[in-house]
Amino acid sequence: MATMAATAALIGFSGPAAALPTDPTVQFTPTISRTPGANCAAILNAWTVPQPKSGEFGVKVKITQTGDFCQTYRVAVNWRNLDTGRTNGQSHRVVNGELEHAPDGVITGMGMGPGAGRVEAWIVTTDETLPEHQELEHISGRASFTLG
Repeated sequence: MATMAATAALIGFSGPAAALPTDPTVQFTPTISRTPGANCAAILNAWTVPQPKSGEFGVKVKITQTGDFCQTYRVAVNWRNLDTGRTNGQSHRVVNGELEHAPDGVITGMGMGPGAGRVEAWIVTTDETLPEHQELEHISGRASFTLG
């Protein structure tokens, strides 16, 4: 009986699966973009951030922005799982050179779960128009890595 109670307690308190030790921290090549505003531009340096659940990743983005009266735009991280063919991504608004709704500049969420396998990811900048955000003039940052 004590064994069953101990087992139940352990199962009840178990947390999410940990990121696998093989999940890498990988640097993206820099993303360079012309952004809305008077002579505005941005350089985005980024790297992957392992997440608590296997098959997911986050991306920490550091933005260096220059220009006058720079306007809002979006940063999107897109990915493709080369083993399963799945594609998705996620974008966040940039206001005054800072990502909105990305604590500590880390993009995470439902769009960042390609699952286990070889992943190719790239960063683009887009405008705020709807229904579909149009890409700004940019050179995409890219990274390749494997998730467990």
